[in-house]
Amino acid sequence: MRRIPASLLTVVMVVAGVLTVPTAALAAGGDPVCQETRAAQYRAIPANATTQARLRACPAVHNPALNNAVPAIALLYCEGYFTVTYDPPLTNTPTQTTVTYHNDLDYCLAGGVTRGDASGIFTGVRSCTALDLPPHPATNTYRWNTGASSTIGFSHSTVDRLGNGTTLVASYGTVTHGLNQGANAIHTAIQPQLDPIACAGAGVAHLTGPEKLVFIN
Repeated sequence: MRRIPASLLTVVMVVAGVLTVPTAALAAGGDPVCQETRAAQYRAIPANATTQARLRACPAVHNPALNNAVPAIALLYCEGYFTVTYDPPLTNTPTQTTVTYHNDLDYCLAGGVTRGDASGIFTGVRSCTALDLPPHPATNTYRWNTGASSTIGFSHSTVDRLGNGTTLVASYGTVTHGLNQGANAIHTAIQPQLDPIACAGAGVAHLTGPEKLVFIN
């Protein structure tokens, strides 16, 4: 089993703690539609196209307590939402599926950038009933608003089913090129609980949820 450095574990615990306790973030105020959309997402209601559009239009959720803690240890810290599409859709039967993803990091607190994004596509056997480990090794390039980019080589991930039915996926790697080259990278994402009726029928074609990306030495 690969040993995860204590410094990375500390960051993951901080980040995951914020992701799994949305109350503080929602209490900060803002547009009521955005608040309800986020609340629905954290209640693990599968996001349809309308909800995804609302999430993209809303400012990123952030927790003021984390804002005070992260800059001291992070070279870069960003949060936002991911969107994944499955073709064919996920069902209870494992099936070879084309997975297309987009990472929209629209709130960056540390690192000299304000937003960034990444996209990709891969194929794999997926289903509603299996924990969704990303393929490894994997490379992902984040493009920043400054014109810079960071290419990350992800070596491994951990997957944990949370008490509310959502799934925390934490991926670990190193920045191999570009901004903060040589830094350790941690990406965390919360996958919503899947609709069992959809899984037993036409399938789940889209997922969206909160994500965070952190670079540390």
